Amino acid sequence: MELSDQVFITGTTLTFEKIKQRRSDLPYPIDEVGLREARTPAEAVRIARSIAENYANLEPVMAPDGVDENWRISNMAKAVAETIERYHP
Repeated sequence: MELSDQVFITGTTLTFEKIKQRRSDLPYPIDEVGLREARTPAEAVRIARSIAENYANLEPVMAPDGVDENWRISNMAKAVAETIERYHP
């Protein structure tokens, strides 16, 4: 896996952690630790896809930077799943 993809995945899990620390109103749990420490690529993809599906199509919740955070969570998780799948189809 390219170093840039490893950094992206790690950075995404850290972003999820920061979102969880900032927001107590998350409608679904975000298992960023499970995503980061998954035993297999398939497990990481399953966790990422679950997060993406849970947060897709929810009512917008604006983050401090004005971006819909539910959209952000969903899309970041989807991108992580797709990145892992590129290396482990």
